[in-house]
Amino acid sequence: MIRIEWLEGTDDLTDAYRVRFQVFVKEQNVPEHIEIDDIDRIAQHIVAYRNNAPIGTGRLFVQDGRYYLGRIAVLPEYRKQNTGALIVKSLLKKAFDSGADEVHIHAQISVRGFYEKLGFIPYGKPFYEAGIEHISMAAYKPDN
Repeated sequence: MIRIEWLEGTDDLTDAYRVRFQVFVKEQNVPEHIEIDDIDRIAQHIVAYRNNAPIGTGRLFVQDGRYYLGRIAVLPEYRKQNTGALIVKSLLKKAFDSGADEVHIHAQISVRGFYEKLGFIPYGKPFYEAGIEHISMAAYKPDN
């Protein structure tokens, strides 16, 4: 069973960082010095746990009036088990419950299809962040 924990940027983010470093720094070769940034302090973070061990994470933040998701990461052995979808859906719910009408993400091209299945629509041209090709995408608040 997966347990979800929400953290503020001023909380201890060790578990979120553990997952992010494994995925982004070790697996994807993102430079360590850009993995942690100033946004971490203002973001709301989610950490997914299985057997009290962190297995996935992501963050939600507002910048220039826009809601963004970022740093979505799941340890390799827990991918394709809906952990990533649970994290993204939880982040979207929090954003929409907080008043967002739309939520943006800079998605890695390799996982574009994953985000499209969760309702994100790509826009703009591909670009590079941390040496990895990305595309901007947005999800819109469902009509209830």
